[in-house]
Amino acid sequence: MESSDCHTNPKLSFSLCQLSRLNQLTHLFLMVSIIALPCKMVLQTSPTMAQEIAHPSLNKNNKIIYVDPQDGDDDRLGKKSSPLQTITQALKIAPAGSTIQLANGTYSEKTGEKFPLILDKQIIIQGNPQNQGYKTIIQGDGYFISPTGAGQNIAIAALKDAGSIIGITVTNNHSRGHGIWVESASPRIVNNTLTRNGNTGVSVNGKSSPLIENNYFYNNLGNGLLIYGTSQPQVIKNTFEQTGFGISLVQHATAKITDNIFDGNRIGIILEGTSQATLRHNEVINSSEAGLTAIAQSHVDLGTDNEPGQNIFRSNHKLDIQNATSNEIVAVGTEVQGDTQGDISFERGTFVASKNSALKDLPPLPPLPPRHDLAQPTLPPVNPNEIEPTPANLPAPPPVLASSTGDKELVFSSPSGSSETSDVIPIPYPPTVSSSSSTFGSSAPVKYKVLVEVLDDGEADEVRSLYPEAFETILQGESWLQVGAFNNLAKAKQAEQNLVNLGFATYLLE
Repeated sequence: MESSDCHTNPKLSFSLCQLSRLNQLTHLFLMVSIIALPCKMVLQTSPTMAQEIAHPSLNKNNKIIYVDPQDGDDDRLGKKSSPLQTITQALKIAPAGSTIQLANGTYSEKTGEKFPLILDKQIIIQGNPQNQGYKTIIQGDGYFISPTGAGQNIAIAALKDAGSIIGITVTNNHSRGHGIWVESASPRIVNNTLTRNGNTGVSVNGKSSPLIENNYFYNNLGNGLLIYGTSQPQVIKNTFEQTGFGISLVQHATAKITDNIFDGNRIGIILEGTSQATLRHNEVINSSEAGLTAIAQSHVDLGTDNEPGQNIFRSNHKLDIQNATSNEIVAVGTEVQGDTQGDISFERGTFVASKNSALKDLPPLPPLPPRHDLAQPTLPPVNPNEIEPTPANLPAPPPVLASSTGDKELVFSSPSGSSETSDVIPIPYPPTVSSSSSTFGSSAPVKYKVLVEVLDDGEADEVRSLYPEAFETILQGESWLQVGAFNNLAKAKQAEQNLVNLGFATYLLE
């Protein structure tokens, strides 16, 4: 019976029309049930879909996992409103292609982290790239067995298909600690701060090709960046300041080093083994020893006839460039203001790489910005509650260079008791590149002292977080902290301004 008949044929009884409609509804219900049955079966038998339903943060349509060390909980879902507490847990559940978004705070063993943190998938670990992660701090160390470097002490290990590390601060206080260890991987390490690492800020090992861009390497005891194996990183727009060796290249490593600033390091750049480097648009100043040192069979390209280097070496205390190899360093278009040593050609030449050179295999660099764009972003000071001071009882690391063949750990560090670092101050505010000669390692008499007034122990701790050697002194019957003694007025005023920016009353004593 057609439903229209109930409206057009008044002779049909009401009961018959009602029965017809009931049959139609029953038929429709059976059809829907049959269609829905396969979907129901899939939901019951698919473990992947069941897992995604149980943990929505794994859903492919939701690729951001939030972490907060203070307000998070690892039993939560990792949503913005219900963050996890640890990066460790986020790495366990994060699918490839996702982003782990970190809230401000310190991520350490105290907050539940297990080190080293292992990044081996295309995942982004991100804090705040706008300020190079100065309030997003990963602090810790863990034992890691490297296929190419034996046992190591590491905060973060970037392996295999590692994605990106962006906008965080990494600190590893262990005497042989590495901040980020890259092992035969090609991550993007961008807009980070690497500071107070006992050995090295970033170590690039095996056959790796990372992009290392716009990072701030500060006050790392051994190296800012260590590159070895057959790695081929691109190193662009970073600042290496007040550390042992800014960049160390060893074994067969090859690097393009472009548009970086090296200020106040023991040695700005050092090469050994058969390593090779091409330098363009770099500024290397105020090194306590040499701006660049090349030893063994290493090769350095500082500029050629076809591509002038436009590097600047100045105010390096002993040598601007030291070539202790048998290979000529071609440095067309590179400016030096101090002494050099060895075979260096500044007027003409073509770079002759070694037979195993991999420079030709590196992708081209992006266009260089004008020189005036090199200024680094302003970094507020590190809060003493967010970064613990380096323990005073750590064993001193071995001095100077370890062998690149006999010692797999490859410790590159300067003597911890060196008087050459007497003017080193942690995390200046803001970080600036000095345009005048530094007092780094100078034996000139002290002319200026910077004093700061503190009202309680909390303020004293804050000052000592920036100037660990600050001590109490008396001036005109009042108690002050003296944070430094300088023979250079510009440096004294810089230290004074750092404290004024924090709201402290200061006094410059001449």
